[in-house]
Formats: sequence, structure tokens, C-alpha cells
Amino acid sequence: MKKLIFPFISLTFISLAIFAQASVSSDFTLQDASYDPTEPWKRLQFDKLALDIVIPSNNGEVDFLQALSIMNLGTAYYGKGIEKLILWTDERTPGFQGMGVDKKVGEANWDRISFTWYWKDMALIIPQDGLRVFIGVEVERNLDDSRTVQLVIPELVDNNNNGEFDIGDKGIFVYSGNNGPIDREMENISIQSIRYGTSDREGPKSVITNLFDGDQIPLQENFIISGLSKDQGRLSPKSVKISITKEGLSDNWEDISTDKLDFADWRYIWIPSETGDYKIKLNSRDLVENESITDAITVTVIDSIKKVSAEQSRLLIDRSEAKADGKIYVNAVVEIKDANGNPLANKNVELSYIRSSDSYIARNTQTTDEKGVLVWGMPATISGEVILTAIADGVEISQHPVVLFVSE
Repeated sequence: MKKLIFPFISLTFISLAIFAQASVSSDFTLQDASYDPTEPWKRLQFDKLALDIVIPSNNGEVDFLQALSIMNLGTAYYGKGIEKLILWTDERTPGFQGMGVDKKVGEANWDRISFTWYWKDMALIIPQDGLRVFIGVEVERNLDDSRTVQLVIPELVDNNNNGEFDIGDKGIFVYSGNNGPIDREMENISIQSIRYGTSDREGPKSVITNLFDGDQIPLQENFIISGLSKDQGRLSPKSVKISITKEGLSDNWEDISTDKLDFADWRYIWIPSETGDYKIKLNSRDLVENESITDAITVTVIDSIKKVSAEQSRLLIDRSEAKADGKIYVNAVVEIKDANGNPLANKNVELSYIRSSDSYIARNTQTTDEKGVLVWGMPATISGEVILTAIADGVEISQHPVVLFVSE
């Protein structure tokens, strides 16, 4: 189990910090978050990419991201154009996907004194080839004028000179002590515009969260496809449809039943008729008939793949109550097996929880190891009871553990 591993890691790497060298801007890979000037961001829109950067490892050794701070060279700030900044790590298909696909680290804190957003106490693993992170903007509701966004990672400021992030510090802090950049700030090249008074012309964003392009799945009845839909502008999705066709055939749209308006959590039961390659697309409309159609993903149905058994597989938790302070105290453990009790490696497992009080959804898809096991650390910042669900290769696991997160 990984329970309470992060404080130990923190102390280990901090003790090595005195031997580390600081990072310079050229150590990072900053990719421009491009922007279409004909389509300015509008009120209540979300998943608008504003920064895309790869954070380097400790000279080829695994490191951990402790803290990150962001400023804006444009005219928007918290409560004036920007409602939230969201930090994501790159998952699955390279590049920004956001909702339901990339891993959501969390919302930034806002320091009104220094006009800086920051994330701290993260302990995100930086692999040997670096950690690619994205920062997305959620535009505020009460937009009263036009604003601009050009996010920047400021030059390193360590006010207490202790190698750790404290409120008021700036830059990127890692456990090895290779903090930076020490030579200059790193800004996104493009300047994005948040436009006041423009009409909503963008359809809902819809994603499949447990199938990805290139996946291979077994030929079985009742394959569960799950996903999320949320309207840009938050007018609420009016309809969500899915098309699943063999390669070379025209789209065949079928309605999907969603659980509610605004932020829809949905499922579709697919019964593949035969083996082969299938194209899957989504079509969504909002209440004023703005339409969006996703790019197709291709999945291959194969008869020889071992099937997941809902009865033999298990979803467990290592504790049923934990603090809601953003740190990981609870681990969900999934064991995926076939009907004979044999472990199944390399199976996609979508883990999710729904908070009872407000129906908030957290969701992440991972792959089982060679023993058919995966562990999901569950941080939370809001108190409340959550109910867990695991879907492996389209099969829902029988157990649904409950965790209570409590305020300190």
C-alpha cells in the first residue's frame, strides 16, 4: 500500500536538496498553447488551454513536483475574467484533453498580495523523461469587460532560502531541490482573449472516459461505455448521441440517456455484433442548438481476449474515513480477474467516485499491472461521502465502497 508515503518521500528528497543544482529555463520544454483569434473565450467556458510545459526530472532520475506558481502577463486575474486555473497531467493520447481524460491535479490557490496562483504539497512523480503538465482556464460567470491571458511561470523566488515552497515564493519547486527557473520567467507565446458580450457558439464538450483510440476489447455482451458531457457556456447539454460503426460505414447515431443536465455523467451499453475495427464518435447539442462532434476513435473487438469477471474481481479501500485536505490518505485497490480467478494484466480500469451531497464526479482510468492490480490514491479537498465504482473492460465490478471525507 502507498498509504502516507508522501511525507516520507518529502523528507528523503529534502535531505538531498543541498547537493542539487537549480534549473534554468532551457531545462524546461514550453510548448505554445495556441489560440484562434476568431474564437475568443467567453463567459463560463472551461478547459481552455493556457500553458503547456514539460518539467524535467532530476538529471534523469525520478523526482517529485512539490509546488508550482503562475502569474498572468495579461489583464485577467482571479475574479476578473478568470474563475479558476486547473492543473492537469498528460494522460493517454499525448496533448491536452482535459475533462475526463487527462488527470486533474486540482484548482489553484490565489494569492491576492502577489497576484499569483499556486499549487503546493503535490508530490507528483516526475518520470525520467519529464512530467508534462497543462494549465486550463475556466472563465468567470460575471464577466463585465474583455480581458487577456498570457500565463507565465515566474523566475524562482525562495524568500526563506529553504528550498521549499512557502506562500509568496515563485517558480517551480521539486523534492530534489532542482528548483527554477533561476535565469528568467517562462511565458506562453500566444496571448489569449476573453471577450465580453460575445454570443455562445460552441457546443458541449463530450468525452468517452473508459475507451481510447487503439484499444482492444473482448467480444462480449453488455460492454459499458462511460463518459462525461458539459456545455461550453454551461447552457446544459440538450442531447448526447453516439455512433459506433464498422470501418468504412456511415455514422449511425443513437441517443444516450444522461443522469442530469449541465454536467452529465452517462453510460451506453454496447453489444458488439462481431469482431473487427469500430469507429466511435459523439454528437452533442446544447439548449440553443450549438453542436459538437468528436473525432472518431478506433477500437478493435477480438474474440480471443480474456474477459473480466465482475464476481471474481474486487474493489477495496484501505480506510473508510479520511481528512479532506488535498493529501492522499485513502487508497482504492482493484484486483481484476477472469471467471477462473486468474489475474488479468494490462486491463483498462476506470475508477470513479460520486459525492452524495452535490453529485460531483472524480474519474480516472489506469491499467492493471502484471498481477492484475492497480492502486488509486484518493485526495479530496471538500468534505462529504463518496461512492466508488470501477469498470474494467466494460464490466462493472460488484463492490461499491463508501468513503467519508471530513474537514479538519
